[in-house]
Amino acid sequence: MKRLYAIAYDIPDDTRRVKLANLLKSYGERVQLSVFECYLDEKLLQDLKAQAKRLLDLSQDALRIYGVQGEVQVLGVGPVYGDTGFTVV
Repeated sequence: MKRLYAIAYDIPDDTRRVKLANLLKSYGERVQLSVFECYLDEKLLQDLKAQAKRLLDLSQDALRIYGVQGEVQVLGVGPVYGDTGFTVV
């Protein structure tokens, strides 16, 4: 069963940052400069994490993966992606 994840990163190196952003684009939609929303099942989540670990320098970079439960509300501009559990205000 797929679940919504908000994935955010802070990477000081341009090359690693671009590589990670391209990886995340293959799993979901960019909603902010360093934030993606991804609908993933457990296998896809594990695949994403394994690929990300190969790209990151864990002594410098940060990747945070938040499981989102309940309703997501969007205030302001930006399209709504994915399932129908979203409300645009």
